[in-house]
Amino acid sequence: MHPLEEALAFHALLHTDGLQYDINSLAAKAGKSAAFIAQRLKLVELLPSIAEAFLADQIGVGHALEIAKLPQTEQQRAFDSAFRTVWNGGKDSRVVLPVRDFTAWIEQNILLSLDSVPFDKNDATLVPEAGSCAECPKRTGFNTLLFGDVSHRDQCTDATCLNNKVGKFVGRQIEADPKLVQITTAHGSRDDGAVLPRNRYVALQLTNPAKVKQPLSPYQKPCKHMAEAIVVDGAERGHTVKVCAEPGCAVHFANRHTPDPAQLAKEREQRRRELERHKLETTVRHRALAEVLRKVGAPLDRADLALIANAMLEKTEPLRRETLARRHKMVEGSASEVTYPQVQKALQRLLRQMDESGLSKFIVEIVLLGSVESASQGETDVLTATAKRHRVDVAKVRTAVEAEFAAKQAKAEAKQKQPVKKTTAKASKAA
Repeated sequence: MHPLEEALAFHALLHTDGLQYDINSLAAKAGKSAAFIAQRLKLVELLPSIAEAFLADQIGVGHALEIAKLPQTEQQRAFDSAFRTVWNGGKDSRVVLPVRDFTAWIEQNILLSLDSVPFDKNDATLVPEAGSCAECPKRTGFNTLLFGDVSHRDQCTDATCLNNKVGKFVGRQIEADPKLVQITTAHGSRDDGAVLPRNRYVALQLTNPAKVKQPLSPYQKPCKHMAEAIVVDGAERGHTVKVCAEPGCAVHFANRHTPDPAQLAKEREQRRRELERHKLETTVRHRALAEVLRKVGAPLDRADLALIANAMLEKTEPLRRETLARRHKMVEGSASEVTYPQVQKALQRLLRQMDESGLSKFIVEIVLLGSVESASQGETDVLTATAKRHRVDVAKVRTAVEAEFAAKQAKAEAKQKQPVKKTTAKASKAA
């Protein structure tokens, strides 16, 4: 009998009027442990689409149980992450993760630790309909029949509920003490007036000078502007901390000054020149790599080459994969617009299109691409050594790239020197 069919049978016995079964009596009747019965019953709560996949043996009972333990709002996300796509023998294949790896993924990406929540876990009044965390069946430490194998016992499986509780707690704290300074620890937050971003306050870690030998840092010292603050967004949300938010404070803002515009302009120009030099050097090395690839042969048959290329891609870091996809014009858009799945699909599509020669070059390209990105003129490395072996004239490539960059720079400078038209004339007439 399939485990899901077994689960449905146990569920029917448990809910049939007149039989008066519970988990323990069902366990005794079936000759199983209470934990076994509880875990089988949980399978009934799988989303219909996931239950169908389970019946079709797309996932095993271990995967199905880990998914069934989660709220249905998280089940599809977990199911999608139970697989990885590999390319072998000329086609994409979806392979299910080992149960141990899948369980670790759930613990790292879905389960939330309750160790550092800002509210009392025994408080059932914070969100009355949810009750207290201590008595919640969605807490791993409460339902040991289901979560006896979880490495950490005090985790929440319902992120929506937990975030709602933290939000209610923050609102309750602000209502009780309207003088609390509201701050965010999130990077890139905008200053909307009500909530102070990271650059508008200094979080203090007050230290007794008698207990340390070294002089105290500014953030370890109190000041007359010190106030109690609550984190309303970002890490440590709901927790309170002492802060100084007075820009004129001689203790905590003494070293913060308005930068010299001329110095800023000088630094920006220096960074621009460094970036331009790096861009030129990288372009030289990309061209050298392209020349090397033109001279690479194809000694292996296509199936072996595809196997090697796919194995090497799996070990290639994400940013380098994106660079590969861009070199072959398989993805477009800025770095923020191109997603990891898009890059993966593009590269798999590229491999399917390549013949023996293309795959041979692609394997060499993966190996040499790391050397391309090191971009150091005059240094002997894998790329320059390979270029020399294939009789690629890197100096000639450099001369061509330098000429291109010089032409672009001259064009940009000429454009900047062009006089402003029409608007200047109109302004002089008006004067």
